[in-house]
Amino acid sequence: MEINLTAYLLFMGCSAAACILWFFLAARKQMPAAKAGALSALTLLLGILLGIAGARLVWFLCRINTRPVLFALNYYELSYYGGVAGVILAVWLSAKILGLNGRETLNTFAPMGAFMAAMARFAEGFLAMIGVGAWMEEGIFFPVTVEYVYDESYSEFYLAVFMLEGLFSLIAMILSLIHRNDRDRFLRTLFYLCLPQVFCESLRAQSIKWLFVRSEQLFCFVFCEGVLFWYGLRRKGQVPFLKRWGAAILGLLVCGLIIAAEFALDGKILIGGEMIPKWVTYGFMLAGLGAMAVAEHKARKNP
Repeated sequence: MEINLTAYLLFMGCSAAACILWFFLAARKQMPAAKAGALSALTLLLGILLGIAGARLVWFLCRINTRPVLFALNYYELSYYGGVAGVILAVWLSAKILGLNGRETLNTFAPMGAFMAAMARFAEGFLAMIGVGAWMEEGIFFPVTVEYVYDESYSEFYLAVFMLEGLFSLIAMILSLIHRNDRDRFLRTLFYLCLPQVFCESLRAQSIKWLFVRSEQLFCFVFCEGVLFWYGLRRKGQVPFLKRWGAAILGLLVCGLIIAAEFALDGKILIGGEMIPKWVTYGFMLAGLGAMAVAEHKARKNP
């Protein structure tokens, strides 16, 4: 089992180039080609710089209780969603530097960002154990499981969580393309990037933790709950309480469910002295997240 850093960097580089080319082609429909080119080039440059900086800074803040070194760069000491935040900031800054509307630019970039998010997840396959889940006694097939060969006589199988995360990101990209005229296109795309990560982060064998809390799982859920709260906050006129805040309240109930699920997975909630089967626990977690997705859709339909 080896880390292929060269392949990882090549894959990420080609993915970034494809993402920016797509962004340029979309932007030139809204502005002169020269300005679209400047926007794309600036986004690429700032995206690389701020993406790496954001990934490192968030990891550092999440591990500050262990007194880490800030100015160091290791592939396993980066926050995925810190990198996402850095790229988002890069797009917004690029728009502002060129005198463009930040919100409209982010809406344009939304499906490209989801595409890049998917490619970044798929690229984790080159980083050995970074994106895998539980050890499997027997392999199923790729992309469900991934095999790591140690020598000719021994290999191990692990759940390929990075592939599942990439597929969820591609679904977010497709939804973003479908809702191309939605004024909340970027916000909703990010919502559907973050929502499944609450489940996927629980599957990952390695994750950034603050004490016993999976940091990126928490970040993603807080963002999704924030979107539901924002939908209620911005509704105008006399609206019944539950119609205004129902989605946000549901999100809080799902939060309680997820906390209980994590305790159950750790063996801290037992039934008859036995652990709850993992498939049951994950089933409830997915049902709760699915309910949040339905609530977001309904709340967005009635702004």
